[in-house]
Formats: sequence, structure tokens, C-alpha cells
Amino acid sequence: MTRITAWLIGILAVGSVFAVQPAQAVNIGTLSSGSHFSDVITSNGPTFSQDYNFHLNNTIGGLTILATGFGQTHPGFGISSVTLDLFDATNTLITSATGATLASLDSFNATGLGLQGGDYLLTIFGNVTPTKKAFVSVSIAANASSVVPIPAAILMSLTGLSALGGLALRRRHKEDSPT
Repeated sequence: MTRITAWLIGILAVGSVFAVQPAQAVNIGTLSSGSHFSDVITSNGPTFSQDYNFHLNNTIGGLTILATGFGQTHPGFGISSVTLDLFDATNTLITSATGATLASLDSFNATGLGLQGGDYLLTIFGNVTPTKKAFVSVSIAANASSVVPIPAAILMSLTGLSALGGLALRRRHKEDSPT
């Protein structure tokens, strides 16, 4: 074995010891209606990210996930953006929220659908303000989503708009027909 080969093997061995491992997702466990989880993300920049795996224990119909990412603003701390993404077990994006120092989402308000029992993933990604550090407070809660019926006023408005559309079509038809 030559010196160069031995040198390369040595560098690879040292490099593999100090290689940065990808961030592992935090496994929250099972969230039932009314339960919550909190965490803090810190980073020296230029970005920060964290994934949270959880299972919804849903026996009551539909749940909503309430999630916030709030960056501390202080002379030594600052973030310029934070994004929250909620995915289902098939990695389909359910909803997303972005903000400067605060982002929050409510899955039911965003989609109108209650989440069923199963596995979910919440990802948080953001940019740290140059020359500062990130200190981000993360909160995740599961709550019962109540299906709110469409108010009568909306149904009446839709009925009125349909009637106006019908009158406009009738008027247009009369204008187009020969007299």
C-alpha cells in the first residue's frame, strides 16, 4: 500500500467520525384530543429546521392540529422567516404557514376537514437573521374539530347569486334572439 492510499484512507476515516449526521425527527408519540407538546429550536444559522413525528389517537371524529413557531427577538437573537408544514403518513402536504418571526396553523381552519387517527409529520424550517442566533419556541396541540354548519346567510347569498346569474342568462338570451 502506498503512502497516498494510506493517507486517503486516514482522511476518510477521520472525516466519517466528524461527518454531520442529518437531523433526526423528534418522535412526540401519540396526541389525543386536548394534549400538547412544546419544544425549543436553537441554531447559530444561517438556517434552522426540525421535524416532529406524531400519531393522532382519534376516536371522536375529527381533530385539528394547532401549531406555532415563534422566534425570539432580542439583540442576540432573530429569525427572518419560519415555515410550518403539516404532512400525512403518505407525505401529502395538508397545510402550510409562513411568517417573519411567527407562523401558526390550524389544520381544520385551513382545510375544513378534521384529521383522522394516524401518523403525521410537522416540519419547521426558517432563516436566521445574519449575525444573530435562532431561538424558536414550538408548540403543537391536538383539539377536537367541530364541523360548523354553513350559516343560513351564506346559503341565502348563494341562492341570490344563482338567481341573479339566471336572470343575466335570460336577459342575454332575449338580447340574442331576433324580434
